[in-house]
Amino acid sequence: MRLITREQAQELDHLAMTKHDISGESLMRNAGQKIAEFVQSQLISIHNPNIGIVSGKGNNGGDGFAAGEFLNNLGFKITVYSLEEKNNITGDSKLFHDHCSRDKVSIIYDHNPPVTKPDFDLMIDALFGTGFTGTMRDNLFPWVEWINDCKWIVAADIPSGVNANSGYANEYAVNAHHTVTMGYSKLGMMIEPGKSNSGEVHPVNIGFPDIINDLNGRVWSTITDKEIQDIIKPVHKSTHKHIQGKVLIVAGSKGMTGAAYLATMAALRSGVGLTITCAPSSLNLVYEEKITEGMTISCEDKERGYFTEENYDEIMAWIDWCDVFSIGPGIGQNTGTARLVEKIVKTIDKPMVIDADGLVPFYNNFDLFNKIKNEFIITPHIGELSNLLGKTAKSIQKDLPKTIDEMMPSFPGILIAKFAPSLVAWETLGAVNSTGNAGLATAGSGDVLTGIVSSLMAQGYHAVEAAKSAVFIHGKASDQLAKSISQRGMISGDLLYKIGRVLQAYES
Repeated sequence: MRLITREQAQELDHLAMTKHDISGESLMRNAGQKIAEFVQSQLISIHNPNIGIVSGKGNNGGDGFAAGEFLNNLGFKITVYSLEEKNNITGDSKLFHDHCSRDKVSIIYDHNPPVTKPDFDLMIDALFGTGFTGTMRDNLFPWVEWINDCKWIVAADIPSGVNANSGYANEYAVNAHHTVTMGYSKLGMMIEPGKSNSGEVHPVNIGFPDIINDLNGRVWSTITDKEIQDIIKPVHKSTHKHIQGKVLIVAGSKGMTGAAYLATMAALRSGVGLTITCAPSSLNLVYEEKITEGMTISCEDKERGYFTEENYDEIMAWIDWCDVFSIGPGIGQNTGTARLVEKIVKTIDKPMVIDADGLVPFYNNFDLFNKIKNEFIITPHIGELSNLLGKTAKSIQKDLPKTIDEMMPSFPGILIAKFAPSLVAWETLGAVNSTGNAGLATAGSGDVLTGIVSSLMAQGYHAVEAAKSAVFIHGKASDQLAKSISQRGMISGDLLYKIGRVLQAYES
């Protein structure tokens, strides 16, 4: 499912009107009709329902007036609260305002909401629309609080106070139960906290021409189950472990052997035929006891408990064996370990997954990515992305899509940005995962993701397909676990068994 940004929504409006002779009046009329039809479907079981509409200035307010006209024609009791004075309403909005006025719809012009609790069966939020970017003005806080006090809220296009690009939601933002969005869902409504504020999202056709591929900017879409069904193929009946893919994993250190275990077992649970996990020699017994289905190689560590440059030849001896090289989970941030990672990634010519501490050599050395010889995926969380880009974690969290747009022109790989939800980006494209929940905010869940994506790449899936499928399967496993264990009770080891159950759906 395609997603569009604020700028793309504006461009779509502009092109529809200037290049395809579709009037703004027609688009607004269709928007109002679609909102009204949806509202009618929600109130079918309520006798003589009472509907409120809060209309701000601009086109979103006009959509509110247009919806009011249609709902009034359907016989509903309507009250419109206009934050603009009658004489200040202009353009297409004025047309539909005047229609409501002509039809004796109750319109209340006031800068402040009623002092009494709203007594409506349903409230339509048409206060802001996609134009919201920064901090909401103080005088609008009471309106948002008043709207949120209603028992059933439908947002027109996007909940007021939600950034259409980033998903950032103002402290005072409308919490809609449903959002009727015009043409295409907006990117910010798929990213938390905007996703939660938007409720159930319903894209509606209001007459835009089929020109979405002509819009400027990154092409965003949602990763759906249908897409994963098309990517993941059943296991061939005559396959064997050597053609199911082989992953060489460098992971773990003293105190973090669990990262190596989780990454390895996730790779195996995702269908790879063989794994070899490199272990610091002083910890090798732990690895062998935990990773019974995978092989290990012992790398001399002189009782240090971590990898160093001295392990380079021991690891490189197995590079030709593997289909995918995976490095980083739990290896620690020792200087010698970072030197080892840098030496390996500059040398080998294998598809690669780099996660966690494997990204340390790239901090303040972003150009190192350009020295990698094959396709690769990185899987940073926001803190690691902050270190990679020299930006504050807070600024990235506030607008991750913007950060991605700034990063990608100089980044030759595929990015999995672990977020809520995870985002995948490559070249001029991006994808937002549609699965996952807060239960993934637990130690080791990223190691599991590394194992899944490494496994899929080793099985022959293109790196983009592997990245999109991995985040979807990872999130879907957590969604199923949340129903049986709870989000709070979920730990990363629970994901390992559930991965196999999720993949069962793609084997028929």
